[in-house]
Amino acid sequence: MTETVFCSHLSRGAGEQIFGTAGNGTDVWFVLEYPGVWGAKAMEESKLDDELKAHLQRGVAGTPGSRLQLIKRGEQRNGSLSFFICLSGEDEAALYRFGLVDFSDLLAMELPAMVAEMRADPERYATNRHDEPLFLVCTNGSRDRCCATFGVPVYLSMAAYAGERVWQTTHTGGHRFAPTMICLPHGLFYGRVGVEDVTSIVDSYAAGNVYELDRFRGRSCYQQAVQAADYYLRAETQLQALDAFTLLDAEQEEDVWACRFSSNGDGLVHELFVQMHESEFANPLSCRKPDTERVPQFRLLSYAVRGAVPA
Repeated sequence: MTETVFCSHLSRGAGEQIFGTAGNGTDVWFVLEYPGVWGAKAMEESKLDDELKAHLQRGVAGTPGSRLQLIKRGEQRNGSLSFFICLSGEDEAALYRFGLVDFSDLLAMELPAMVAEMRADPERYATNRHDEPLFLVCTNGSRDRCCATFGVPVYLSMAAYAGERVWQTTHTGGHRFAPTMICLPHGLFYGRVGVEDVTSIVDSYAAGNVYELDRFRGRSCYQQAVQAADYYLRAETQLQALDAFTLLDAEQEEDVWACRFSSNGDGLVHELFVQMHESEFANPLSCRKPDTERVPQFRLLSYAVRGAVPA
């Protein structure tokens, strides 16, 4: 890799599919405001003390399907720091904000127990409900230069339009799709986002819709093969509404997944068979790692509409 060649340009030039590349089966997010300098491994290299790092790592390890993101804005801010817990399951999208006087406040939070309580009794943390969405744009150039070079302009443009709903964030996975971003609470991943896409992404999300499919990496609560099936289903039906479909089941046999969705308007069952195959091209997955790799790609084998789900 040279200074003039970026992994994101190679990915785009190879025609690499963008769908099926979101966080794999993530339905809980711990999102911590950390205004310090980010290293390539942002949490590990942060100046948080070892006890707090270990506490957060235990919280993630003890919460299936969870991940931790650090966020910040361009300027130093006064007042409390923000810590968000987000549920991104298909039927449980919700955000909760906790103000921190100091990072040590996190030590009193038993994260797995809190998530379980939020699911069992959503009113338990009603005063912490955060009704505004979060738009997290990856700008972590220490992890990959594509994210800073191409992510920062998108962040600045989106922040100018959507204000405090927009944050810079650490590694989201898939530098080669930079600029990348996540919309919470639903866990929607987008990539190859341009400044020209900013207002439409914000407005589409506010309207309860998925933005353009050629930018849509997938929904994090789904496994990646299901994300690919969701993409093909939306391409076939031209339905953009986030709540247009509900996943019924997904079964794998070797390299083929059978995915069934019900459409929430009429209850019809949509059955898709999606096959994973290895790409013909081999590219670096990161600007920091020049070795080339082949990557999974998905093809639609068949799509059919069945009868409605029995009542």
